[in-house]
Amino acid sequence: MSKAAAPAPPPARRTQAERSSAMRERLLAAAIESLSQDGYAGSTLSSIVRRAGVSRGAQVHHYPSKQALMLDVVDDLLRRVYGELGRTMLSIADEDDRLDALVSMLWKGIYSTPVFSAYLELQVTAQRDPALARALGVMWRRTRALFDPAIAHYFAPRAGVEPQVLKTAFYQLTHLMTGLVAQGQDVDPGALVEQLALWKRQARALMRARKVQAPPPRPPHWGQGEDA
Repeated sequence: MSKAAAPAPPPARRTQAERSSAMRERLLAAAIESLSQDGYAGSTLSSIVRRAGVSRGAQVHHYPSKQALMLDVVDDLLRRVYGELGRTMLSIADEDDRLDALVSMLWKGIYSTPVFSAYLELQVTAQRDPALARALGVMWRRTRALFDPAIAHYFAPRAGVEPQVLKTAFYQLTHLMTGLVAQGQDVDPGALVEQLALWKRQARALMRARKVQAPPPRPPHWGQGEDA
């Protein structure tokens, strides 16, 4: 008679860091879902906690305020878009198409999302909240540290154009997209296409896509385990 198979060993217990990361991911996912369905005003901490299926104590431990949670949601979005942008850019063989891909990724991946609308709400709130204003200032500097090197990695100035002009052109693009989002439902889809097409025509006179086969270096403020 054959021996019974030895029982499988119990699953390894997750570390405190792993449990904390999993809890954070649940809260972020619930917040993003809530923003998509209920908007910023309707995304209360209580509703997000219910969606995540966690205790209020766990939420307070990770995010003591709605603003803290939303700041992390925006930061998470930027990181995910940054990684997707790198994969998209490197998958395009024709360098001439990379500017189109970048503009499309920025609009669809960041500016037209409920998360970015929440970010604009935070900007308004920050006018009356110095602590939030400081936090948003830190986020803006980190965003520049994230995307400025990526711009220089993927694009080069044309002859006679200073490198700083490329950064200025992309800041102009972000201001254009932010203004379009701020208009809300009043944005004419045709006007959106025309304005972005005009920016791309102007940008092509200033820059060309580099022939690169690797993503830009990992941002210095990211941990070793995070995707670049």
